[in-house]
Amino acid sequence: MDTIDLRLLIGVADGDDAPTLAAATGRTESFVRRRLRGLAGRGDAVWLRQTPQGYHLTERGRAGLGTVSRALTASELLTRLLGVESVSLRHAEVVVTIAATGSIGSAATRLQIPQPSLSAQLTRIEQRWQTTLFTRTHHGIRPTALLTDALPHLRLLAQTLSCPTASSHGNEPATTAGDLQLVSEFAFHGLLDALRDQTTADVRHHVIDIPGTDWPPTMLAADICLYADLPFVSLTTPAGRDKAVAFEDPAHILMPRGAGDGRPTVSLRELADFDWLTGPPGTRNHQSVVLLCRSAGFEPRIRYTALNGASGRHILEDGLAVALTSATMMPGEKMTVVRLAEDIRVRMTVSWGRGGPASSTAQWVTRWLRAGHVQRLAALRPALLAEMRADPARWPALAGG
Repeated sequence: MDTIDLRLLIGVADGDDAPTLAAATGRTESFVRRRLRGLAGRGDAVWLRQTPQGYHLTERGRAGLGTVSRALTASELLTRLLGVESVSLRHAEVVVTIAATGSIGSAATRLQIPQPSLSAQLTRIEQRWQTTLFTRTHHGIRPTALLTDALPHLRLLAQTLSCPTASSHGNEPATTAGDLQLVSEFAFHGLLDALRDQTTADVRHHVIDIPGTDWPPTMLAADICLYADLPFVSLTTPAGRDKAVAFEDPAHILMPRGAGDGRPTVSLRELADFDWLTGPPGTRNHQSVVLLCRSAGFEPRIRYTALNGASGRHILEDGLAVALTSATMMPGEKMTVVRLAEDIRVRMTVSWGRGGPASSTAQWVTRWLRAGHVQRLAALRPALLAEMRADPARWPALAGG
C-alpha cells in the first residue's frame, strides 16, 4: 500500500467515484481504477468491495478508516519533509524497524528477511528519498537529524499495516492487502519500485542463490520466483505452480578483450583450451558449463568458481577465464560478449502459485522483465533483436513487438 491508496480509501469513504478521484489525485482514471481493483481484489484482506453502483468500504476498511486518515496526514507531512511525491507504507515499516532495533541484523530478524536483502532495501529507500537516513557508529546505527524529525510520521504510517481489521467483524482475515513474497536469482534494478508504482501489490523482494536443480525452501515458500533456466539444467516446476518465460537469449560467452573481438560467434570446441569461471560446484551454472562442454566433446578446465561479485569480475577482466552468459550481460571495458555458434538458449523464468493472489502480479512482472530485456537488446545487440523479431516461430515472446 502507498500514499495514493490512502487517498483513494478516504475518497471512497467520502463517496467519490473514479473520475473524481482521478481529478483529485492528478492521476489517470485507468490508473485509479487499477488501484481500486487491487484494494478490492485481494481475497486475503480486502479494504473495498465493488458493486454495480461503485466501490464501498468493507468492514476492514471502515474499522481502519481512522488510522488511514491519520496515516494520510502523516504521509502528506512526510512528502513535504522528504521532498518526494509519495511514501510507501512498506518503506515506512522498514525504516521504523531499523530505527527501533538499532541494527540491520536485528531489524532483518524482526522482519523475517535476509540481512543482505534488508541492507539493499535500505539503500534503495535512501536513493529514492535522496537522503541519508542512518549514520553508522561502533554501537550500531542511529537516525540522522532528518529521520529523527520524520520518525513520528513514519511510525504512524507503519501502524496502518497492522491497523484494526475485520477479524472481529465477520470472516475477513487480518493480513496486509496484496502482501507478496518474491525471490529472485538476480537483482533487477528498478523492479521493486516499479511494482510499488504500477501495481497494487505490496511485495517483499529477496535476492537469493539457487544452488542446484531442486527448489530450495526459500523458493517453495515464496509467492513468485524469478530464476534462469540454463542449457541442459532446468528447474522442474513443483506441482501447484505455473510458470512463464519472461525472455530468452541465444547463449553467449563472456571473453577477455581481444580473444573474441570482431567475431560474430564462437563455437564450444574453440573454447576447449580456455580456463573457465563458473559458480561453485553443485550450482546450476557449474553443471550447465560441464554438460555444454561435454556435448562438444571435451571436459572444461574450470579453474575459478566465483561467478558473481568483484572477485569474478576481476578474473574475467584480467583475461584469466571465460564464462557462460546471456546476450544482455553488461561487459566491462576489458571484456566482450560473443554469441555461441551452437543453438543454445538461456531463459529467464517466472513462477507463481497457481490460482493464488500472486497470479496477476507475476504476469505483470513477466511483462516488465520482457520489456526491459527488449530495451537492453535494442541498446546492446540491435542486430540480434532484429534477427529474433524476424523469426517469431523461434522467439514468440518478441512477435509483434
